[in-house]
This record gives sequence, structure tokens and C-alpha cells, in this order.
Amino acid sequence: MTDQSRPSTPATISPLRLFAYALPAVPIAALGQPFYMFAPTFYAKEVGIGAGMIGLILLIVRVLDAASDLAAGRLSDQTGGRFGRRRPWVLLASPLAAWSAYMIMTPPDGAGAAYFALWTLLVSISWAAITLPLNAWGAELSPDYRERIVVTAWREIATVLGVIGAVGLVAIVSNGGPLREALAMLGLFAAVTTPLACGICVLLVPDPPLTAKPVASLKEGLKDCAGNEPFRRLVVAYVINGIANGLPATLFLYFVSERLGRPDLQGALLGTYFLAGLISAPFWAWMGGRFGKDRVWRWAMVWACLIFALALGVTGPKDWILFLIVCVGSGLALGADIVLPAAMQADVVDLDELKTGQAPRTGLYFALWSVATKLALAVAAGVAFGILGLVGFNTQGGSQTELALNSLVALYCAIPIGLKLISIFLMRDFPIDATEQARIRAEIADNRRNSSV
Repeated sequence: MTDQSRPSTPATISPLRLFAYALPAVPIAALGQPFYMFAPTFYAKEVGIGAGMIGLILLIVRVLDAASDLAAGRLSDQTGGRFGRRRPWVLLASPLAAWSAYMIMTPPDGAGAAYFALWTLLVSISWAAITLPLNAWGAELSPDYRERIVVTAWREIATVLGVIGAVGLVAIVSNGGPLREALAMLGLFAAVTTPLACGICVLLVPDPPLTAKPVASLKEGLKDCAGNEPFRRLVVAYVINGIANGLPATLFLYFVSERLGRPDLQGALLGTYFLAGLISAPFWAWMGGRFGKDRVWRWAMVWACLIFALALGVTGPKDWILFLIVCVGSGLALGADIVLPAAMQADVVDLDELKTGQAPRTGLYFALWSVATKLALAVAAGVAFGILGLVGFNTQGGSQTELALNSLVALYCAIPIGLKLISIFLMRDFPIDATEQARIRAEIADNRRNSSV
């Protein structure tokens, strides 16, 4: 294989700053993937909201809060003052994130679809108000192709640690039974630690200043983003792959309880999946730096397809070892999905600055990235619960029809394989590798020097 090695700028970010930057991702993780894993099942099974209604709410909420993502990205790009562009948003949004996390995880008696819709929307808005500036902030901490992978890896490893902690907490407290007490403890953890972690990050991590370059209107900015061909390819492939990952994540608990027939293993298997992702993330980061982020991501998606094919053979409790292999294998692929695409996002922002001459619109690009992420999760959850509702899947557990179980299997592993193959095709011959990114950064540096003369 071709080694994409090149002279690289030395590491400039200390481990302490990397730690402080990544720290908010731990509690915020409780507002991300664990929410889609546990909250829909909890609200369907224990609160009593229909699966079809939950799917519809999740889809509508994601459409509504797309506007807040764009606003947060746009405003954080334009925020001036000596306190920085990103820090004010991370700090000020943390109390709302803490409050909404607690409320969505502790519904009162009689809570219905309106309660679920309101607090899901507030969770999503507050999550965006922290994660959008935080992600854009990380992309601007280093101009180097490899060091950007390191920054992203620290943040995403912290995210996986938060997910593992959340999953472990729910598994230990619920012990395969009702989720109410476990989710209440999870909400309390997020409420207490989110402001604390964000405060540490704001104190210890430098925030790049607002440049003096002109800032285009939102309309012009969106037009430029749409004209950025590498960004278009990357975000479409990311959405499709995100749906492929979101389907099994949303249906994991049901697959283990209804198809595998081992609800007692839910926590252990889910923990194994995320632990494998955590362990593999540094490996994928190293591979991406050596062979190219896009190429290694394609390799990881091919691996995931092979692993999900094994899940088609799971038919009952006797297959628990086979499904354990699936959890480990798909978890190993997860490490690439969480590190490499986000690191590539910083590179396409460089191309935008070079082509347009605008100040770095990192916030706007990551806002669109966030919309893509939420769209993928929402489509996955909406499609999953919508189809299960149509085929008569019993979300309360118990007897299931053959059609319902076959639909569950198709949604969990067969459809994700097809979606990942599409993403692999889209990422062929991606134009920004280490050499091209170095050329782009050199031209940007020249342009900045010339404009300052």
C-alpha cells in the first residue's frame, strides 16, 4: 500500500489541553447515542407511547432543530471579543443541556407524546449549542493533517467513554428489567457533570480569534458549502453510513431480547461493542495518518459489512457466541467511523477558505455536519420504529410474528450492509489526501501573508 507520509508539523497541543478539550464529550455523550438506544425503548415500553408516534416525533424534532444547528454554527463563527468565538457558547449552553438531560430521563407520571417531543427538542438544541462550537473549535486547534486526527480521536474516545459509562450504568441498575431508575441516574449524572466539564474546557483550551476577513451571508455561505465538491461527497457518504450505523444502534435491545432471546446479556454485549470501538480508535487514527483518512475509512466499512453478514445467522439463544463476535467486530469498525470522517471535515473547510477567500466558516460546516448526523439518527430511528409498527412488532415484548422478526433482522443487519456499500462507492478517489491538504494549507498561508502586507 502507498504510504501517504510527508513532512508534518510537530505536535503543538499538550496532552493536558487535549484532555481538557475532550472532557465535555463525556457527559454530552449521554445526550447522544445512549438517548437513541434507551429513550425510545423506554418511552415505548414503560411510558406507553406507540412506536409509530415515537418514530414520527423523532423525525419531526430533527427537522425542526436543523435551523438551530445552522444558527449556532453561524453565530459561533461570527462571535467576537477577547473571550473567543467558541468558548462563550460551550459555557453558556451547558446549564440548558444539564436541565434538559435530566428532564427527558425522568418523565413524570402521565407524561405523553407532547412531553417526549418538547424535551427531545430541548435536548437536541442544547446538545447542538455545545457540540457545534466544540467540534469547530477542535478543527481549528491545528492546521496539520495528522494532528487533526489526534484532536478528533481524543474527543471521540471521550465520547465513547461517556457512552460506555452510560451503557454500563443502565445495564447495572436496570439488570435487564425496567429502565426508569437507571435513566434517572443517567440524567442526574449528565446534569451535574456537563457544566463542570465545559467549565474546565473553557479555562484551559485556547480559542482562535476572529479573523478580520469578511464573513459572507448565510445564504452565500450555504451556496459555497454546496459548491464544495469534496464536502458534498463526504457528507452524503457520512449520512448514508450514519443511517447504516443508526439502525442497529436503535434496535440493539430488541434484537438481543427478541431475536437472540438473551435479554440478560443486553448490557454486557452493548458494553463489549463500545469497548471494542474505544480500543480500536487509536489504531484507526494511526492508520488514517499513514495511509489516508478516506482510504482507511473505506477499509473499515468493508470490514463492517463482513461482520454484519454474520448477524444474519443469529436465530436464537444458542447463537450468543456468534453475536458476541458481531459485537466485537462491529465495535472495531466503530472506531473508524467516529474518528476519520470528522477529521476529514476539517480538511474540506480549508478548501472553502482557499476557494472563497472568506474567514474560516468552520462553525457553518460543522453545523451542516451536525444536521447530517441528526438526520441519519432520526431517519434510522424513524424508519426502524415506523416499519416495526407497520409489521405488527410487539414493542412490549412477548410473542412475535415471523414477519415481525424477519423485519427486525433486515433492519438490523441486511439493510445496513447495502447502505455501507453505497458509502464505500461514494468515497472512491476522494480528492483531499495528506499531500493535497498540505498544498491547500501552504496556499492559505501565502494568501494570509499577502493580505497582511
